[in-house]
Amino acid sequence: MSLIIHKVGILDTIQHFGMKGLQSKGIRPGGVMDQFSASIANALVGNKLNEDLLEIHFPACEIIFTKSCLISIVGAHFSAKLNEKYLPLNRPILVPTNGKLQFVAPKSGRIVYLAIQGGLLGQGRLIKNSEIAFKKKPKLNTSSLHIFPWSADVHWQKYSPEIHVIQGREWERLNEESQRQFCCKPFKLSHHADRMGYRLQHQPFHTRTKEEIISSAVTFGTIQLLPNGQTIVLMADHQTTGGYPRIAHVISADLPKLAQKSPGDEVIFHLTDQETAEKEWVAQQKHIRQIQNISQLKLNEFFQKNSNQL
Repeated sequence: MSLIIHKVGILDTIQHFGMKGLQSKGIRPGGVMDQFSASIANALVGNKLNEDLLEIHFPACEIIFTKSCLISIVGAHFSAKLNEKYLPLNRPILVPTNGKLQFVAPKSGRIVYLAIQGGLLGQGRLIKNSEIAFKKKPKLNTSSLHIFPWSADVHWQKYSPEIHVIQGREWERLNEESQRQFCCKPFKLSHHADRMGYRLQHQPFHTRTKEEIISSAVTFGTIQLLPNGQTIVLMADHQTTGGYPRIAHVISADLPKLAQKSPGDEVIFHLTDQETAEKEWVAQQKHIRQIQNISQLKLNEFFQKNSNQL
């Protein structure tokens, strides 16, 4: 039981949720860019929250399902269609055998997550005409599309320009004018933006001193000051260490919102503190768990009532 990659996209992959605890050995964590959307996608189909799933950019892949299965599409709005019928975001969807999934036009956001109940085997880039096996054999058999009537609340994903950060170890190296500029003025995401880092466009920042720093640990969300006064936000495939000043760090709860921004989008940074950052993260995780629990209850009810018809 599998899906077939009928057409490949530019950057589409089967993604995991990061390899933790190996950065000291020089192995970068990697993983999904938008953990919030990816977790919600898994929750909607009854998977564990960190199940491997498809991370899709635009232009996107086309997929043929060789067997009925339960899917969800969360994240960016790419005008998804199954057999010419448009599909909603943030809902469980029962796909019929031989259903063909396409993404026809980007409307908002940058990355889509496609979760399949039971998960997928394998990781890495998608290959044209390749077959990706399901981890578990689907217990479904339907010839028609079924869109479930409930949807997930994804208010955390609002596409506003505000991104909260905490001061980095080298924040004080910025002079006062650059600190004011960082906190008040909007930046634009440049076209130099990928899974390793998002470069920002702005007036060059200036430092109080010019001495170099020792290469130190960096992480997803670290904002580095480059020698030309520009900045880069490190993303999921960031290096393990860096020798540029770490002027700030995007809080974990806002990383998904940043990940969904496209070149040309505005970003406005607001300084916050560690305690607030932790509270936001905990609240976001509770929200995801609530969706997971409610989705599991609703899915169990549906399949119990319709077991004879599927």
